[in-house]
Amino acid sequence: MAVEKLYVIDNSEEVSPQFIEEMAKRFPHAVYRSLGENLGMAKALNIAATQALEAGYSWLLMMDQDSKCGVSMIEQLLATLKAQPLNEIGIVAAGYTAAPTSHTEALLEEVNSAITSGSILNLRAYAQVGPFRENLFIDFVDHEYCLRLQVQKYKIIINHAARLSHQLGNQTCHNLFGWRLCTSNHNYLRRYYITRNRLEILHQFKKYFPEFAASEKNKNFVEILKVLAFEKDKLRKLKSFILGYLDFKRRKFGRYNHK
Repeated sequence: MAVEKLYVIDNSEEVSPQFIEEMAKRFPHAVYRSLGENLGMAKALNIAATQALEAGYSWLLMMDQDSKCGVSMIEQLLATLKAQPLNEIGIVAAGYTAAPTSHTEALLEEVNSAITSGSILNLRAYAQVGPFRENLFIDFVDHEYCLRLQVQKYKIIINHAARLSHQLGNQTCHNLFGWRLCTSNHNYLRRYYITRNRLEILHQFKKYFPEFAASEKNKNFVEILKVLAFEKDKLRKLKSFILGYLDFKRRKFGRYNHK
């Protein structure tokens, strides 16, 4: 199923004329905007959402550059919208796997948060709740927004019949005393953002979502152990955990700014 309008927000530092030419041929309905630098995922999402609102659209399908729609993903998401009270939905999201798979029936789940890619955002809710937090820059931008939507009584729903090809990090799995443990292998920069922004989200929403906060607090500890046990570049990543914590305490957000 084709979308009516495609907004392409390019946050790469160098514009590729070949990419623009190829995109114009394949997607003549696309609206392209180059930011000339990486201003973060939240900035790009806010630009696209604002443009869609100004054009009179009610829903925005959000996609990362490294994600791919599964067969009938959009149709499945739209079917979910038709089956739910529209004024209650904040986001409808696809389930994601390393490769898209097909399902014979819709499996709907109301959740605390969903990743941005493969999600349809209610632009009326966006206008009410406000923009994505640009000072988070990248990681936890999606989780923060989902939690904020829920505080305003909007639902986050995953349709597991809608499949998205998407991988978090570069996952590897290991056996430790009979336990199968998987780790994401995010680089040291991502480790910084994940740590700082996770702590900020816990601080901001723990009174509303105590179980989610407890789970994320535990994940932070477990991820430190996994990095030390299985991942490469341990020292820089351990330093990123520390810098992320310190910048959270200092209320220092935005783009990574450490030597």
